[in-house]
Amino acid sequence: MNITVFGASGGIGAHVVALASQRGHQVRAIYRTAPQAPPATQAETLITPDIFDPAFAAQAIAGADAVVTAVGPNFATRHNPRTTMTSPPDLHRRLARTLITAMKDAAAPARLIAVSTASMGPADNAMGAVPLLLFRFLRTVAVPNLGRVGKDLYAMEDELAASDLDWYALRPVKLTDGPLTGHVHASDRLTVKTISRADVAWHILTLAEDPAPGHQRTPVITTGASRKSRPAGTGNVSARQAPTVR
Repeated sequence: MNITVFGASGGIGAHVVALASQRGHQVRAIYRTAPQAPPATQAETLITPDIFDPAFAAQAIAGADAVVTAVGPNFATRHNPRTTMTSPPDLHRRLARTLITAMKDAAAPARLIAVSTASMGPADNAMGAVPLLLFRFLRTVAVPNLGRVGKDLYAMEDELAASDLDWYALRPVKLTDGPLTGHVHASDRLTVKTISRADVAWHILTLAEDPAPGHQRTPVITTGASRKSRPAGTGNVSARQAPTVR
């Protein structure tokens, strides 16, 4: 397969590039700035400060079977939404709109797989009352940047849903830098559990390689057992479990 990865320098995107290359796919890695450490693979690299440029987007997705957007907002301190956000507040929506236009113009539209969120707004209707109250507190009072990113991801999902493309928006609850396990639970209900960035990348490639479109367009994903053997209960969330971002 030919796979284009936006956000190749991020915690999830870097794993997607590495895993896809290991599986024998042809990878095109997209960066907003020159990477300090280029991928240790044969991936083609493209660098642009303007990922919203239509001409660049058309070049980036040319010939792709799957397009992955794993971009994340930039903060003054990496992965720390408590510090100043330095990227555009509509980063995800603008990129989705740019890619949708480019993919519709392409001769053979690819599958579009985006990383969204389960904790910052888009999955509120999948939550119970207690997690909903606590996550709303986190993203409005404790860490307002989470609410800003969540609104942008909600707008991104709206763009995808209206596109008529073959698309997914994966909704992790809380990301970690833990190991790859290959055990990902996808559900339409929120369970307050973590998932490693490596496992998110693994699931992205699982979706990319599946020839049939799935029925879950916006699954909540966590590391754990499959639906049949999933333990009962949703666990508890505390204010210390503030979601992290890509």
